[in-house]
Amino acid sequence: MNDPHPARFLRSALILAAAAWIGSAGGGPARAADLAEVQSLIAAGNAAAAIPPLEARCRTAGDDLAARFSLAYCYAAAGRLEEARQSYEECAALDADRPEIHYNLGVVLNRLGFPGAAARAFEEALLLDPGWVEANFNCGLAYYAAHRPVPAIKYFREARTLAPEDVHVLYCLALAYEDIDPRVALSLWEDYLREAAEAAVDQPYLKLARQHLAALRAGKKP
Repeated sequence: MNDPHPARFLRSALILAAAAWIGSAGGGPARAADLAEVQSLIAAGNAAAAIPPLEARCRTAGDDLAARFSLAYCYAAAGRLEEARQSYEECAALDADRPEIHYNLGVVLNRLGFPGAAARAFEEALLLDPGWVEANFNCGLAYYAAHRPVPAIKYFREARTLAPEDVHVLYCLALAYEDIDPRVALSLWEDYLREAAEAAVDQPYLKLARQHLAALRAGKKP
């Protein structure tokens, strides 16, 4: 069966948290003002225009984490994913204890088509913030895309515990279980269709869920 790919559910929004670091990262009011101007460009949807001044700042102050994080964000927003990846890795080298750095790196790696590496980045974020729903879910998606259903199930289950109302998690959990335990998958599809009836779910997903359920009930592989 040709499923609408679960990667559609990827929580792909990057976190722009640099503003919270301005006061503690050093550099004084002038640097804070410069970065605030850059963030105004980003907020206006003009991330590309923010790249040159951020690149200049990073050349003169290589340890400026807030500027480098903002630069990575702008690279990603402008579609310059390889540069974004490199910049987030540089951020992690400066401070490995900020979960949003690892989370954003995971998002970029997913976009680049490296799900295994993305999963590891999400896991780094989860070591620092275990209760982050989106990181758990994205980690599950990355492992699923890497054809590793067992760890995918682990993270989908955690996301399900943290956000029991999110039917998208249940959809992906049912898919992952089809390769591990069809009986559990059948039960999960039943749960999904019941819960989806109370939520605004796209029809293609409802249709595919019914098809998967029918195949499993008939003892066939979906």
